[in-house]
Amino acid sequence: MRYTYLTALISALLSTHVHSAAYVFPELGMMSVSTAGAGAQAIAEGAETAFANPASMTNIEQSTIAFNLEGVISDINYTDTGSTGAFAGGEHYSEAGTTMPAGSFYWVTPANDTVSFGLAIAAAGGSALDYGSNFSGAQLVTDTSLMTVQINPSLAFKIDEQLSVGVGLISEFGKIEQNMTSRNNERKLTGSGESVEFGYTLSAFYELNEAHRFGAFYRSEISHDMDGDFKGDNLLKPASFNIVMPNIISISGYHALSTKTAALWSASWSDFSKIKETTITLPNTSAAINRQWEDTYSLSLGMHYNLESQWRLETGVTYESSPQDDPTLQAPDVPTGEVWKFGVGTSKDITTDLRMQLYYEYYYGGSSDIIYSLDEPANSQLKGEYDAAIHYLGVLFNYKT
Repeated sequence: MRYTYLTALISALLSTHVHSAAYVFPELGMMSVSTAGAGAQAIAEGAETAFANPASMTNIEQSTIAFNLEGVISDINYTDTGSTGAFAGGEHYSEAGTTMPAGSFYWVTPANDTVSFGLAIAAAGGSALDYGSNFSGAQLVTDTSLMTVQINPSLAFKIDEQLSVGVGLISEFGKIEQNMTSRNNERKLTGSGESVEFGYTLSAFYELNEAHRFGAFYRSEISHDMDGDFKGDNLLKPASFNIVMPNIISISGYHALSTKTAALWSASWSDFSKIKETTITLPNTSAAINRQWEDTYSLSLGMHYNLESQWRLETGVTYESSPQDDPTLQAPDVPTGEVWKFGVGTSKDITTDLRMQLYYEYYYGGSSDIIYSLDEPANSQLKGEYDAAIHYLGVLFNYKT
């Protein structure tokens, strides 16, 4: 395998769950999974506000900690529709789904009547995929993993009885690993890297009255150059993997329609148009995979319904646009498409100080075609169709200290 061919192959970098609207999952850290993200910046009920909208921490009257435990189960399938050249001869059907645990921690404390501090340790993206060595695109990827963890200290100020603003610092650790192999499994290659990068958040919270409140949130871009290496049989090269977490703007509303029912909504924009390519840098050379992504937009609608037994039912739905629909610009690390999310959950005050929330979200990525071409060797195309769904389920506890 010539070195120039190697750099072309490894340019297919890992980013996230296959067939997503790119690779950001904000409701995981915001803990609005039960409403599929609806109302995330306006609910302002527990310590998870330190991540969702730090400005709304002024609505938390007592020091509160929260912790979350969840499972992520992906159901991701690839069907080959006629791959050629280097990609010919693989299995017709590949299952790439995995099961992962996840967790997060939040803390909010009021310093006085106008200032509140917060801390969030959570993730805004990440994945694990396992195609197996018989996958048609095994020379690009057999299995991958991406982990990101953010530590977000934040500060909120109450301007008046209705308006609060917040600011936060993001420290994000990212780690990537991707494996690939030759068709006969004679050559196994691994690329890996990690980095710590920084960003910031800006937020606002406006409470019109007890029944209506609004939130706005901005998370800055974080560009990772994950330094590591690329290694295999008789090969060890330093490498740097570039992964970008884009700017995000979200707005939300919460509206109590009665003593039992509340309506929630959110709208978001992600600046994926900045991601034109994904690059890997090796000594004296670099390689890139062409993305040409577009900005994505999402809209969420949800509701809360209080039962007589002090349980509250929660549900919501989200639509998110695709950053790229052209099959020739898809790649096996992160094929993209439109996304629908359906959330459901329930919460209950177990005691005056302890609140529990159970949640589930079905993430449907639908189907998308891929026609990924290599210039060398000639006439090599990975042609197939992806079908993807992801299940999120877990429990969140808030405790007033």
